[in-house]
Amino acid sequence: MIHPMAPRYSFAYGSNTDALDWRAWCARTGHDPASLKPIGTGILPDARLAFDFFGKGRGGGVLNFQPRLGGYVEGVVLEVSEAGWRALDQKEGVPNAYQRRARHIILPDGQALEAIAYQVIPERQQGHIAPSLAYLNAVRRGFAAHGLHPHPLEAAAMGAEGCHMLADVFVYGTLMQGGFWHAPAAEAGIAAITPAQATGTLFDLGDFPALTLGEPTPIKGEILTFQDIAKALPVLDEIEDAAPDGTAFGMYRRTIIMVTDHAGQHRRAWAYVMAPETLTGAPIIASGNWRRHQQKKRGG
Repeated sequence: MIHPMAPRYSFAYGSNTDALDWRAWCARTGHDPASLKPIGTGILPDARLAFDFFGKGRGGGVLNFQPRLGGYVEGVVLEVSEAGWRALDQKEGVPNAYQRRARHIILPDGQALEAIAYQVIPERQQGHIAPSLAYLNAVRRGFAAHGLHPHPLEAAAMGAEGCHMLADVFVYGTLMQGGFWHAPAAEAGIAAITPAQATGTLFDLGDFPALTLGEPTPIKGEILTFQDIAKALPVLDEIEDAAPDGTAFGMYRRTIIMVTDHAGQHRRAWAYVMAPETLTGAPIIASGNWRRHQQKKRGG
């Protein structure tokens, strides 16, 4: 389910994650620091961090996000008032430096929320520009305050790959071993297959199942770990009729959820899910096990 936005939320991945930096800027410019409020963390899918724009006021490179299929960026979801949008636009130099980009942000439970992420306008993007220590420390504080992993930030500051790369995909139906679509997935380069379990509700759509999120029912499946996730995801997105960047314009939506592997380890994985409202009348698979359900349907 995509939560409504008109617009209501912003996704912060740089200095706006740091309350101290935000309050100091508001004090200098006369804006109300209460015009935006952090409400939790989120993930920007298919993206990476980069210091590719020179911020005069910062004395060095400032953060931007760039496309990176299979990568993701952690950040903070901000609830923004009308006054807050005016403040953010001014702080980000809209429209001469940054622009508003509507993106789907993945929440910790795998649901999606539409939010504005500020991105450097293409003609102002450059190569790597080292950040000032003061700016980098502000973002470090923000990341630490919200429990965000610092690796992508530190990598981007050095001009390296500024994201988490996620090679695991949780599958629960025809993409599993023996399933109709497993062979095309294998051609994309599977490095490992691991039994795993997620939670949600599994529906029977005839020849294939659909997973919805939000319920605690165990869902049996597998983690497919790909050698090159950027090569694999276009293949899987096409099979599942899923739009890029986690948007909800296809049959399925590609998201990131927490799964438990056969060793009991909790790990993130891509997964293809459906919105509950599209499944009205579809039978629920109470066992959460597509293979077992298929055997029963065949009388085996």
